[in-house]
Amino acid sequence: MKKYMIPFILLLCIQCKNATTLSEEERNFATTELDRSKDNLLQSIKGLSSAQLYFKPDEVSWSIAECVEHLTLFSTELFEILEESLELPANPERRKDVKFSDKDLMIYVRDRSKKATTEEDFEPKNTDGNHTATLTTYLDNLEKHINYLKSTQDDLRNHYVNFGTVDAYQIFLYMAAHTNRHIEQIEEIKNTTNFPKN
Repeated sequence: MKKYMIPFILLLCIQCKNATTLSEEERNFATTELDRSKDNLLQSIKGLSSAQLYFKPDEVSWSIAECVEHLTLFSTELFEILEESLELPANPERRKDVKFSDKDLMIYVRDRSKKATTEEDFEPKNTDGNHTATLTTYLDNLEKHINYLKSTQDDLRNHYVNFGTVDAYQIFLYMAAHTNRHIEQIEEIKNTTNFPKN
């Protein structure tokens, strides 16, 4: 039995050596960006009335409440995206396919000069029933994401998400930048000439 255990232990050691856990700098960067985007969002919608939250600049544009719901849907889906990426074996060979550095990815995602349409899964549908419930779901999800990043030993750098390509760590940076992108959209709505006064 012992002769079979030695190769098994060696294999475990090799896997541990090859695994890449996040550095404290990476953890701090991602959690700080997520916290900052949350604070910016809360500041952007603070004190808005129901008329202001549900105002639409035109028939095809989203309201502020719909922007928040879209962000909430994405934050919920992130759990599944992450789970799917971690189900596959870690693959350091795919690092060459990652298109952006961490900071460049955030700049790219936030850039509203590049218009984009969202997938059907992320289209606002009044899922939670009201804006307050939606915002609560968003904040709960964000807290879970941040707690995960602070403690995970998962090899996020060598697992990948297939829209990009970005690695599993960068999906959290994508989320922060995506929130900031829609904060800019919210500010544009608030600056519309016929935006309700209260």
